[in-house]
Amino acid sequence: MAYEIVMPQLTDTMETGKIVRWLKKEGDYVEVNEPILEVESDKAIMEVHSMKSGYLTKTLFDEGSQVPVGTVIAIISESKEEMPQIQQKPEEEKKVEPAKQEIEEIKIPEQIEVETKKLPPSTASPMAKVLAKEVGIDIKSLQEEGKLPIPAHEKDIKEYIVNQKLDKDVINLLKDYQINPEDIIKLYPEKEKITTDEVLKFIIEKNIPIKRSINSLRKSLIKNLKKSIEIPVFHIFTEADFSNIPKNSGYTITTWFVKILGDCIYKYEKLRTKTDEEYYYVYPTVNISIAVDVSGELFAPVIKNVEAKTLKDIAKDLELIKQKAREGRFLKEDLEGSTFSISNLGMYNILSFDAIIPPDCAGIVAVGKVVDNIAKLTFTFDHRILNGKEAAEFINLFQEKFKDKEYLNSLM
Repeated sequence: MAYEIVMPQLTDTMETGKIVRWLKKEGDYVEVNEPILEVESDKAIMEVHSMKSGYLTKTLFDEGSQVPVGTVIAIISESKEEMPQIQQKPEEEKKVEPAKQEIEEIKIPEQIEVETKKLPPSTASPMAKVLAKEVGIDIKSLQEEGKLPIPAHEKDIKEYIVNQKLDKDVINLLKDYQINPEDIIKLYPEKEKITTDEVLKFIIEKNIPIKRSINSLRKSLIKNLKKSIEIPVFHIFTEADFSNIPKNSGYTITTWFVKILGDCIYKYEKLRTKTDEEYYYVYPTVNISIAVDVSGELFAPVIKNVEAKTLKDIAKDLELIKQKAREGRFLKEDLEGSTFSISNLGMYNILSFDAIIPPDCAGIVAVGKVVDNIAKLTFTFDHRILNGKEAAEFINLFQEKFKDKEYLNSLM
């Protein structure tokens, strides 16, 4: 019995998925819940698992294909005996005999060849002749040289002119900027070859933008930013003093920052809360997302259960995030569950900034450069969840923890 695997809807906004990589090849045996391919959704690259065990009979799309949600992308059969039956294509088999019969009975190719040979050079449509005359092209000579088809049409003349006047690099440049090659040719009617520099000069003079498509990940980010703008927020500007962090602890400032922030959030349940404006959803654990850039795309992988983790655990999580960022391969579960977020631009020599709150978070903190053990912080809070007084109390506790040497030593 065959089992069809369809392109899953991995997020609420996903309409199509891109097949990044097949993890199994045709003929391989697949266990239940074993990943068989990687799919790029509008948020991340995720693994698709098989719901049944069996042999991967057929993969219906190549890597790189963009496939609508719900479309069958692979077939799994329970036994190898079923595989040949599924791989057969009855339609093609039915076409074999009629095709042979048709070729034997009707010798159309010979008739077409005879008719084509009868057409003499200089045969062309009226529009082709008019255009050729305007630009000084000898249709007959070019047809005899095989540079124009017989008969020649207007589009053939235009294509010949373009290929004569423009090199491949120039044609590709015009495609990138969606410029009609004929417009450039009209500007330089006397030139035998139009150069890239001349096209670039035209682009600059006319201030023509290059059109680039927005990928699914960026579209998802834009949607979330629009949602974020609708959230009523307020900001609190403060500092973090790292003077009391044990020297030579072996852990980065980021590791300490995440742990201290997580312990404080655990004491304020509103910072572990989401809302749909109908209900509040209070989570039992502290899940903090870290904004990271992956080849120009923004991801926010989540460190989970921070309150229960040691500095060593958090350091391992941060290293894993770096590794996945380098590979550009975050899974769906890596990006879910956060109620608070961190955005750090200190390593880029930024002293302070304001970060946009993610739609599902109660707050976010923007961390600037550490100067003389002090970093400027900008906290942004969702005013639907907590008010200024509650936020101020949380920040006071946060700052006290950095001064509490006994607490800091206990984390070692």
